[in-house]
Amino acid sequence: MDRRLLLAIGLMFGVIVLTNLLFPPRRPEAPISAPDTARVRQASPEAGLSTGEGEEAPAARPPAGEEAALLEPTPAAAAVAREAAVDTIVVETPLLRLSFVSRGAELVSLELPSYESYDPADAEGVPVQLVRAGDHLFGFRVAVGPDTVDLSERRFEASARSVRLDEGAGRDSLTFRYTFATGERGPIVFRVTYHFEANSYLVRVEGAFEGIGGRGYTLYTSLGTGLRTNEVNQKEDFRQLAFVVKGRRGGIRSEKLSSVDSGEVRSPAGGPFDWVAVKNMYFLAAYLAPPESPGFGGLVVRGLPEEQRARITATLPVPAGDPSFAFEAYFGPQDYGRLKVIGHDLQNVNPVGWRWLQPVIRPLVAIVMAILTWMHTTLSLAYGWVLILFGVLMRIVLFPLYQKSMRAQMGQMQVQPLMKDIREKYKDDPQRMQQEMMRLYKEHGINPLAGCWPMMLPMPVLITLFFVFRNTIELRGVPFLWLPDLSLKDPLYIVPLAMGASMFLLMWMGQRGMESTAQTKMMSYGMPIFMTFLFANFPSGLNLYYTTSNIASLPQQFYIARERRKVRGSTPSAGSSGAMDGGGAKKGGQKKKRSSPKR
Repeated sequence: MDRRLLLAIGLMFGVIVLTNLLFPPRRPEAPISAPDTARVRQASPEAGLSTGEGEEAPAARPPAGEEAALLEPTPAAAAVAREAAVDTIVVETPLLRLSFVSRGAELVSLELPSYESYDPADAEGVPVQLVRAGDHLFGFRVAVGPDTVDLSERRFEASARSVRLDEGAGRDSLTFRYTFATGERGPIVFRVTYHFEANSYLVRVEGAFEGIGGRGYTLYTSLGTGLRTNEVNQKEDFRQLAFVVKGRRGGIRSEKLSSVDSGEVRSPAGGPFDWVAVKNMYFLAAYLAPPESPGFGGLVVRGLPEEQRARITATLPVPAGDPSFAFEAYFGPQDYGRLKVIGHDLQNVNPVGWRWLQPVIRPLVAIVMAILTWMHTTLSLAYGWVLILFGVLMRIVLFPLYQKSMRAQMGQMQVQPLMKDIREKYKDDPQRMQQEMMRLYKEHGINPLAGCWPMMLPMPVLITLFFVFRNTIELRGVPFLWLPDLSLKDPLYIVPLAMGASMFLLMWMGQRGMESTAQTKMMSYGMPIFMTFLFANFPSGLNLYYTTSNIASLPQQFYIARERRKVRGSTPSAGSSGAMDGGGAKKGGQKKKRSSPKR
């Protein structure tokens, strides 16, 4: 046996080596990257004018129009632009702290002071930062006819050194301006202005490409390479990192950033778009087009070698006749109330549930979130107590449905012996058996579906709550009793164990007064154990709600179990019950028991 084993191993190695010698693997060819007209080129200012594919425009081909020829800077001006110091302009509002740079008029830092970062690499108290190191938002390229002007390395003139808005300070703005040259029609200028409000996460962006006549052009602006994570559970945060678009004809499409391979270029279908966005578990960066504009023409996503990174660029067409453009940017939390006020269906940027269930779940999300927010603000309750109170209220609301379901089940228990007789009598005639069973249900006023549909109706609510409690930002970082964060798992596993124990108690009570089988015993013991392990790493807020709901169900389950025992005690046996004859009439009375002879 040992010799055969050694011989088999030797033969396998021989086959592998011989195969590689006879059929050597082909050397991988250099990947050919697809052209990306929306890629922001990191070129030097000497490049000046470039084609949409990221290559330099041929020197022999003159740009279209006299104005385009003036966009090429002189060598001296290019050298000055490269060597000039890059100014950083900080904008502070009660909700945002933004850092712009004069090179490219780009946004290189985006902090949310109201939210603390829980990234283990950050110190305690550091605010959420949405822009990754070395990344940027905004930044512009302009395509005029067949030529593209890259502004990423141009040094703009800023209208202010800093902008600060205190609580209730109203509005302010920051303008960046770059002048190419002066022609016969005047200077050719690219201008962009960012408008800020004291108590808003919205930034209004407007600008113009002046001096090129009435020609239309296309604006390219960056959404970065993906939002920076600020969570303890970075794996889950990266799992929900995605780019999202909403078409003008309706329909929201979301794709995970991890699905884009390095070098792959992907463009979501369905344009033009009302808005384009990138999101993670709790935060969002979105660009929204005005209703009167043509909308965003597209979104181009190019995969990068780094994990969970892709260059995301939006395109905004500007029609001929008016050189100005405008759109809004939202940088902030996925706060359902705030996003709903903004409109454009932005509150649904985070798809809830599976796609086939979203038409049902999304309206329920709005109702559930409105109730939770109202309870927190109006009743001044901490979110932990809100979840407990909501679990009790849900059980009270669903009480009539469960009660009706249980009573229907008890009604079926009463006629179970009669149904058994019918099955025995008409086992060779299925059609007649079905007719007699339906007649039996009708005579006793039993709806065979009444025990099922009341139990099915609450299911969409329960599924909705599952996704709401896993992703709602209102629970992020909120402590409760021994729980450090309702959006994270219970570090002591007390809540999931209590949830499993309450589920076992519910199922044990539910079997009282019913026939015990191997399947029911397996469910009574196996299901709570399985659910405890499944929910062990789920958010503690979700476990807190389910535990409260189970405990609140115990009195109802105890009452129903007692009623079930009464019904079962009064149910006649199969042999003595009035079974149905062929015509539906009852058989004669009960048979008398034989008395045993006395000895």
